[in-house]
Amino acid sequence: MKLIITTITFIILLSQNTLAEEKNCNQYDKLSKEYAKCNSLLLKNKTLGIKDKFNKSNLKKKLLKFKNSKSHKEYKEN
Repeated sequence: MKLIITTITFIILLSQNTLAEEKNCNQYDKLSKEYAKCNSLLLKNKTLGIKDKFNKSNLKKKLLKFKNSKSHKEYKEN
């Protein structure tokens, strides 16, 4: 029982640190160039993460197979 409580506490503490590391752009004025730069960096990091997940997925392979097939019948055969 003590091990379970310790494990749950440890997981909660680790998750709190990851939430604190997220960058917040609200500290800048919305019309300033620092705010725009901060938002663009956040967007860039998120899209790179999504792109990496897509490259590792089976969906990319299936889409390339579909794109390279000349007909629906050829796609089904391969």
